[in-house]
Amino acid sequence: MEFYKIMPKIELHLHMEGAIPYGALFQLIQKYGGNEEIKSPENLEHRFIFKNFAHFIEQWVWKNQFIREYEDFRFIAENVAKDLKRQNVKYAEMFISPSDFKKCGLYCQKIIEEVYKGISAVSGIDISLIIDLVRDFGADNALKTLNEINEMKKFGIIGIGLGGSEHEYPPALFSEVFETARNMGFKTTVHSGEACGAESVKKAVEFLKPDRIGHAVNAAYDNALLKK
Repeated sequence: MEFYKIMPKIELHLHMEGAIPYGALFQLIQKYGGNEEIKSPENLEHRFIFKNFAHFIEQWVWKNQFIREYEDFRFIAENVAKDLKRQNVKYAEMFISPSDFKKCGLYCQKIIEEVYKGISAVSGIDISLIIDLVRDFGADNALKTLNEINEMKKFGIIGIGLGGSEHEYPPALFSEVFETARNMGFKTTVHSGEACGAESVKKAVEFLKPDRIGHAVNAAYDNALLKK
């Protein structure tokens, strides 16, 4: 077996809802009536070949329609944890995005509880949670979600993140949210330089002062920024 498959690993940027094993996602699709285009888990592999970032978001939303009940989160979390363990991941920091499911009438705190139960069912791997506040829902919703999770730290939450449509919701909108999160004792991270240029990374550093920046690949086009 190739060395990279058996070597112990740490995963620091993983979105639970985006890491559902194909077999598990296929089961969820079947649970909710099936899809005529998806006849097998193998069909899902082709669906998730992304053309661009907009297409990625489109597929993310499509997939979320098959996550409707609290028990689905426990099922997903357990299957993702098992898949990580199979890859010999020893520790993972995993994003979850409860705000995406408020439209289903699901409460943030209960989602977190079910995710925690799912990952706790798998021994031999340590998984911490980062709550993605999802910038697409705005700063007010982010602050509300932050207050909701502040009472849930015992369920493995170590920090907050900010993913979503970077080009539509710039960092400055969330300055208060990040300052409040720090005061609550959360670590902070933000997706930046993923779908926008180096200026977005610069503004994220300036306005949010995060502990970590996710992606940031476009920072490479600004030498002055890299030196900061």
